[in-house]
Amino acid sequence: MKTLIIIAVGLMVGGGLIWLADFEPGFVLLQYGSWSLETSLVVFLAAFLLLVIATYMTLRSMVLVQQAPKKLAAWQQSRRQYRAGQALTRGLITLEEGRWAEAEGILARHAGNSETPLLHYLAAARAAQKQHAAERRDNYLRLAHETTAGSDVAVGVVQAELQLSAGQKEQALATLQHLREVAPKHPYVLQLLQQLYSDMNQWQRVQEVLPDLRKRHVLESSAVKALSTDAAVGQMQAALVRHDWDAMDSIWNQASAKIRQTEALLTRYVAGLLKQNKSPQAITLIEAYLRKQWSDALIYQYGLIVQTDSLSQLSKAEKWLKEKQNNPWLLLTLGRLASCNKLWAKAEEYLRASIDHGARGETYKVLAEVLAAQGKDLQVAEAYQKGLSLMLTQDETFVS
Repeated sequence: MKTLIIIAVGLMVGGGLIWLADFEPGFVLLQYGSWSLETSLVVFLAAFLLLVIATYMTLRSMVLVQQAPKKLAAWQQSRRQYRAGQALTRGLITLEEGRWAEAEGILARHAGNSETPLLHYLAAARAAQKQHAAERRDNYLRLAHETTAGSDVAVGVVQAELQLSAGQKEQALATLQHLREVAPKHPYVLQLLQQLYSDMNQWQRVQEVLPDLRKRHVLESSAVKALSTDAAVGQMQAALVRHDWDAMDSIWNQASAKIRQTEALLTRYVAGLLKQNKSPQAITLIEAYLRKQWSDALIYQYGLIVQTDSLSQLSKAEKWLKEKQNNPWLLLTLGRLASCNKLWAKAEEYLRASIDHGARGETYKVLAEVLAAQGKDLQVAEAYQKGLSLMLTQDETFVS
């Protein structure tokens, strides 16, 4: 349409000039020294217009020739970027299909021409990881960081994920701790740190990130509470293994009342009390718990406590038998308490009932001791033999 308008205007101007030439041709004289040019006005105007057009076209051509290399380079770059974009899509598809080496080659080869080299290098790093090529993986991550400004957190998170996937926990820990310094409020960094601390049983560190996890709403309230309990239990277990009684008391005193009433924490604390010969305190805690809810682990520990007033313990335990008459752990405890009070026949009865409802090597061992106290030597060897056979196949169930 624009071309048609230009042609129409040109025809109108040309027609006008022809009309002027026929109506009044005019006269133009150009003289320079001895040189002169005489022509009509219309011819002069036409020649001048042609000269202007020719000059414009010449200058325009010179500009185009001068700009040609830049435009050619820009066009070539655009084509390379277009091919890099296609390569990114193809590489990601190949990566998802599990062709790791091919995907790595496609992604790395076109990364330098891409508008988003970060995506190429991160995907190439994942492909290298799948091939267990840690050195190439780290090189791609370095290139991703160098080619894209402001990518510190993104690259660091991917690096930590890949290190965790490769089982490089120490390296992942260093990466995540650095990321926490760079972005202390980043929710996913906090979540990865919490998971890694939990896997490495660094429960004190878990406790340290819990306030931020709660504040940033990284986890649901129920998950934070469960994690708080796990952290307290983990710390208590570590203190129990080290026989660090001061640490155990500190953890117990700092725990909330609700966490203290969890079986996992209480059994470990009671185990520590028993190792310190603090039987009265352990009995008080166990009996308080069992008045509200049942615990096989705690009733088992109750039977490990030996004190002068064990007859009172036996009396209380027999009351629980009304509701838990077939519980092998309660029957084992009753057998132990009856044995402590030299009530051999009753002890034997409880222990055999415990075996009937859940035989364990430990129960046979206690039964053998009771049988030996009664002089039943023939049955002692049989009990020890059965007990040893079960001990070789059973795992320890409770903290003791």
